[in-house]
Amino acid sequence: MAGWARRTAEVAALLAASAALVGCGDDGDGSSAGDDQTGDSAGSSAFAEQEGAEIRDASGEAMGQLESVRVRGDITMGGDEISLDLATSTAGDCTGTLTLDGAEAEVLSVGGQAWFRPSEEFWTSQAGPQADQVIDLVAGRWVVLGEDDGFAEFCDLDQLLDELVESDTESTYETGEQSEVDGIAVVAVESTDEDGETSTGYVAVEEPHHLVRIEKTEGEDTGTVTFTEFDEPLEVEAPADEDMVDLDSL
Repeated sequence: MAGWARRTAEVAALLAASAALVGCGDDGDGSSAGDDQTGDSAGSSAFAEQEGAEIRDASGEAMGQLESVRVRGDITMGGDEISLDLATSTAGDCTGTLTLDGAEAEVLSVGGQAWFRPSEEFWTSQAGPQADQVIDLVAGRWVVLGEDDGFAEFCDLDQLLDELVESDTESTYETGEQSEVDGIAVVAVESTDEDGETSTGYVAVEEPHHLVRIEKTEGEDTGTVTFTEFDEPLEVEAPADEDMVDLDSL
């Protein structure tokens, strides 16, 4: 489980960095927000003509007021292909999936207590020589996760939002073109960090100025993170006792 914990912690850190417009390009289907550009239909906007840092701050403020959001992403990290699709809330609830190199695991958190339910393919790729034993022990049940398992960060929307609203003085921001992402009029903001690596955030032109997508296509740890379903109700339930297992107790 150590390798899994390390990877999840790294991905969570990357997701947080992405939210601050300094991390994560490719959205997995061969398209990018840049391909969706329809500047004429998006129309002109005084908001979209502001300085990049001002747009970034407005987006951070709007995102900081969220109570729930859905986060989807396709990320390449250290040669690993990682996909995530999670709906998460400030109440510590989340539900969705995480896929690592094609092997999927379901994710669930209620009030900050997290569980995950990997497929057999996931165990085979991550548990090494113990895979068959773990598969037999788990028997398709939800695995209890502790705070040190590197996964709780995925379901901590408060932490993610803290990253969004935190002022980043090391990066520079440049306003780009207007376009559309998933039917939403957006303005691009290109961020360049202290190492010279760039990423592009797409911020809704109309209020609230939510961050809709972030993409990074060059350098290390490329990928896309998309934010949708802002403040939509999220209802999740904990697994029944007989449907969960704590590997530390076995």
